[in-house]
Amino acid sequence: MTPRRPVSIVPEQDFESSDLLIREPLEVRFILRTVREQRALLALHLADNNDMLFTSILQVDAERGDLVLDYPNNESAVRRALVADPVVCTTTHDDVKIQFKCEALRKIRYNGRDELCCNIPDAVLRVQRRSTFRIQTPQTEPLKCVIALPAGSRPATAEVTVLDISCGGIAVIDHHPMLAMDPGAVYDRCRLELPGSGEVEFRMRVRDVHNYTLRNGLVCRRAGCAFIDMPETMTAVVQRYIIRLEREQNARRSRLL
Repeated sequence: MTPRRPVSIVPEQDFESSDLLIREPLEVRFILRTVREQRALLALHLADNNDMLFTSILQVDAERGDLVLDYPNNESAVRRALVADPVVCTTTHDDVKIQFKCEALRKIRYNGRDELCCNIPDAVLRVQRRSTFRIQTPQTEPLKCVIALPAGSRPATAEVTVLDISCGGIAVIDHHPMLAMDPGAVYDRCRLELPGSGEVEFRMRVRDVHNYTLRNGLVCRRAGCAFIDMPETMTAVVQRYIIRLEREQNARRSRLL
């Protein structure tokens, strides 16, 4: 693996207070295992980002609570890391920035070799760039977006089916007679109920529209919509939902293998 330009560190006070912080242990381990499976490069930052070394995840041991890391080929930097406080880890995966603390960093023997080990972190910061990594929503239980119509309209709201979602927006099937899903159209009062994660309210702008053929042969329009000035608290809810979907989809794939 060739080291890339390291990801910048989010300061500790911002890290602890961020709405994008993942604290649920199952989700934390899922993120770390995904990083391991993709063999993503990790940067260990020492002494306020003035020094660093590179590694990767070898094992996420939930039973022991250990995160096993590849031993870097820089003995002097390893010695500094073992006495540094704090050590912060950053990486990127599918254009998503990931950051966590490496607490109780130590040297161990693993599979007959010297490796590094730290505690599985209590929290992981996962900052997904907007307009990247869309995930399809479940077809068995379609996700619905409720859009408020202009005052005086009957009905007062329109409901459209969400095809996929990212932290930057959604794609919907445009089949409601009261909506004009044309490029550039803006809807100010929209609402999504995300199972297991919470409700989000937002504004969105239609970016592009294409024909979409349903399984029953009916032709509808697929509208790609971008969130407008989505608050960080709402983005965090969307991100938690995406992580949950990723975990569920990967679990289903594993059962089929």
